[in-house]
Amino acid sequence: MEKTLPSGLEAGPLGRCVASFCAAPANIVVTFSPQAMAGRLQPRAYCNAHVELLFVDDETYEARQRTHAGGLGPHVYQRSKYEIREPSDAEAAELAHERAAEERWAAEGRVGSYRRIVELHSAVTVEGLLVDAWTAGACVALYDALNEGNRERWLAMPVAQQCEVAVRLVMGGRR
Repeated sequence: MEKTLPSGLEAGPLGRCVASFCAAPANIVVTFSPQAMAGRLQPRAYCNAHVELLFVDDETYEARQRTHAGGLGPHVYQRSKYEIREPSDAEAAELAHERAAEERWAAEGRVGSYRRIVELHSAVTVEGLLVDAWTAGACVALYDALNEGNRERWLAMPVAQQCEVAVRLVMGGRR
Protein backbone atom coordinates (compact mmCIF):
# COMPACT_ATOMS: atom_id res chain seq x y z
CA MET A 1 0.00 0.00 0.00
CA GLU A 2 1.53 3.25 -1.11
CA LYS A 3 0.59 6.85 -0.77
CA THR A 4 1.36 9.66 -3.21
CA LEU A 5 2.44 12.77 -1.34
CA PRO A 6 1.67 16.28 -2.68
CA SER A 7 5.15 16.56 -4.28
CA GLY A 8 4.43 13.40 -6.31
CA LEU A 9 6.69 11.17 -4.21
CA GLU A 10 5.32 7.67 -3.59
CA ALA A 11 5.95 6.49 -0.03
CA GLY A 12 4.63 3.80 2.25
CA PRO A 13 2.22 4.54 5.08
CA LEU A 14 3.67 6.84 7.75
CA GLY A 15 6.60 7.82 5.50
CA ARG A 16 8.00 4.31 5.27
CA CYS A 17 9.90 2.52 2.51
CA VAL A 18 7.75 1.36 -0.43
CA ALA A 19 9.34 -2.11 -0.52
CA SER A 20 6.95 -4.85 0.59
CA PHE A 21 6.26 -4.89 4.32
CA CYS A 22 9.28 -2.72 5.16
CA ALA A 23 8.81 -0.70 8.35
CA ALA A 24 12.00 1.33 7.94
CA PRO A 25 11.65 5.06 7.30
CA ALA A 26 12.16 6.14 3.71
CA ASN A 27 15.24 8.30 3.18
CA ILE A 28 16.30 7.68 -0.45
CA VAL A 29 14.39 8.70 -3.59
CA VAL A 30 14.59 6.58 -6.76
CA THR A 31 13.37 7.59 -10.23
CA PHE A 32 14.18 6.49 -13.76
CA SER A 33 17.19 8.36 -15.12
CA PRO A 34 16.37 10.73 -18.01
CA GLN A 35 18.59 8.67 -20.37
CA ALA A 36 16.72 5.43 -19.64
CA MET A 37 13.17 6.75 -19.89
CA ALA A 38 11.60 9.35 -22.16
CA GLY A 39 8.81 10.19 -19.68
CA ARG A 40 9.38 10.67 -15.97
CA LEU A 41 7.76 8.17 -13.65
CA GLN A 42 6.83 9.17 -10.14
CA PRO A 43 9.72 9.07 -7.70
CA ARG A 44 9.53 6.35 -5.05
CA ALA A 45 10.93 6.47 -1.51
CA TYR A 46 13.05 3.58 -0.22
CA CYS A 47 15.18 2.86 2.84
CA ASN A 48 18.97 2.47 2.45
CA ALA A 49 18.84 -1.31 2.87
CA HIS A 50 16.37 -1.84 0.03
CA VAL A 51 18.26 0.49 -2.32
CA GLU A 52 21.40 -1.62 -1.78
CA LEU A 53 19.46 -4.88 -2.14
CA LEU A 54 17.29 -4.03 -5.17
CA PHE A 55 19.42 -1.67 -7.28
CA VAL A 56 22.59 -3.48 -8.38
CA ASP A 57 25.44 -2.62 -10.75
CA ASP A 58 25.25 -3.71 -14.40
CA GLU A 59 27.60 -6.70 -13.97
CA THR A 60 25.62 -8.14 -11.04
CA TYR A 61 22.36 -7.50 -12.91
CA GLU A 62 23.57 -9.42 -15.98
CA ALA A 63 24.82 -12.28 -13.79
CA ARG A 64 21.47 -12.59 -12.04
CA GLN A 65 19.61 -12.47 -15.36
CA ARG A 66 21.74 -15.38 -16.63
CA THR A 67 21.24 -17.31 -13.37
CA HIS A 68 17.48 -16.81 -13.29
CA ALA A 69 16.52 -17.29 -16.95
CA GLY A 70 12.91 -16.51 -17.77
CA GLY A 71 12.53 -13.86 -15.12
CA LEU A 72 12.47 -16.22 -12.15
CA GLY A 73 14.23 -15.25 -8.99
CA PRO A 74 14.50 -12.08 -6.94
CA HIS A 75 13.60 -8.77 -8.53
CA VAL A 76 16.63 -6.58 -9.03
CA TYR A 77 17.06 -3.44 -11.10
CA GLN A 78 19.98 -1.99 -13.04
CA ARG A 79 21.31 0.91 -10.99
CA SER A 80 22.52 2.68 -14.15
CA LYS A 81 18.92 3.12 -15.35
CA TYR A 82 17.84 4.90 -12.16
CA GLU A 83 18.59 8.17 -10.48
CA ILE A 84 19.16 7.56 -6.77
CA ARG A 85 19.28 10.66 -4.58
CA GLU A 86 18.49 12.18 -1.23
CA PRO A 87 14.98 13.67 -0.94
CA SER A 88 14.60 17.34 -1.78
CA ASP A 89 13.68 19.78 0.99
CA ALA A 90 9.98 19.60 0.05
CA GLU A 91 10.00 15.79 -0.11
CA ALA A 92 11.89 15.52 3.20
CA ALA A 93 9.37 17.83 4.86
CA GLU A 94 6.47 15.72 3.55
CA LEU A 95 8.10 12.50 4.77
CA ALA A 96 8.68 14.07 8.21
CA HIS A 97 5.04 15.18 8.30
CA GLU A 98 3.91 11.63 7.47
CA ARG A 99 6.16 10.16 10.19
CA ALA A 100 4.62 12.53 12.76
CA ALA A 101 1.08 11.29 11.99
CA GLU A 102 0.96 8.96 15.02
CA GLU A 103 1.52 11.91 17.39
CA ARG A 104 -1.15 13.99 15.63
CA TRP A 105 -3.64 11.13 15.85
CA ALA A 106 -2.88 10.55 19.52
CA ALA A 107 -3.49 14.24 20.25
CA GLU A 108 -6.93 14.06 18.60
CA GLY A 109 -8.15 11.23 20.82
CA ARG A 110 -11.01 9.12 19.47
CA VAL A 111 -11.20 11.06 16.19
CA GLY A 112 -7.47 10.46 15.77
CA SER A 113 -8.15 6.73 16.15
CA TYR A 114 -10.67 6.98 13.32
CA ARG A 115 -8.18 8.92 11.17
CA ARG A 116 -5.53 6.24 11.82
CA ILE A 117 -7.93 3.49 10.74
CA VAL A 118 -8.74 5.37 7.52
CA GLU A 119 -5.09 6.12 6.72
CA LEU A 120 -3.83 2.60 7.35
CA HIS A 121 -6.92 0.87 5.85
CA SER A 122 -7.32 -1.43 8.82
CA ALA A 123 -9.97 -2.37 11.33
CA VAL A 124 -9.05 -1.55 14.93
CA THR A 125 -10.84 -1.79 18.27
CA VAL A 126 -11.76 1.69 19.51
CA GLU A 127 -12.87 1.66 23.14
CA GLY A 128 -14.05 -1.94 22.92
CA LEU A 129 -15.78 -1.73 19.50
CA LEU A 130 -14.20 -3.02 16.29
CA VAL A 131 -14.36 -0.19 13.73
CA ASP A 132 -13.66 -0.86 10.05
CA ALA A 133 -12.14 1.62 7.58
CA TRP A 134 -15.43 2.52 5.88
CA THR A 135 -17.18 3.32 9.17
CA ALA A 136 -14.14 5.25 10.40
CA GLY A 137 -14.16 7.23 7.15
CA ALA A 138 -17.81 8.12 7.76
CA CYS A 139 -16.95 9.25 11.30
CA VAL A 140 -14.07 11.43 10.08
CA ALA A 141 -16.19 12.96 7.30
CA LEU A 142 -18.98 13.75 9.76
CA TYR A 143 -16.59 15.18 12.37
CA ASP A 144 -14.93 17.44 9.80
CA ALA A 145 -18.33 18.70 8.60
CA LEU A 146 -19.78 19.51 12.03
CA ASN A 147 -19.63 22.94 13.64
CA GLU A 148 -17.95 23.35 17.05
CA GLY A 149 -21.14 22.98 19.12
CA ASN A 150 -22.27 19.83 17.35
CA ARG A 151 -18.75 18.37 17.51
CA GLU A 152 -18.89 18.50 21.30
CA ARG A 153 -22.27 16.72 21.34
CA TRP A 154 -21.05 14.10 18.89
CA LEU A 155 -17.82 13.49 20.83
CA ALA A 156 -19.83 12.93 24.02
CA MET A 157 -21.60 9.94 22.40
CA PRO A 158 -20.31 6.39 22.90
CA VAL A 159 -18.36 4.87 20.00
CA ALA A 160 -21.25 2.64 18.86
CA GLN A 161 -23.62 5.59 18.69
CA GLN A 162 -21.05 7.76 16.89
CA CYS A 163 -20.57 5.07 14.26
CA GLU A 164 -24.31 4.54 13.80
CA VAL A 165 -25.00 8.26 13.40
CA ALA A 166 -22.08 8.73 11.00
CA VAL A 167 -23.07 5.78 8.81
CA ARG A 168 -26.72 6.88 8.67
CA LEU A 169 -25.80 10.43 7.71
CA VAL A 170 -23.21 9.33 5.12
CA MET A 171 -25.72 6.88 3.61
CA GLY A 172 -28.31 9.63 3.32
CA GLY A 173 -30.44 8.78 6.35
CA ARG A 174 -31.42 5.26 5.19
CA ARG A 175 -31.12 2.17 7.37
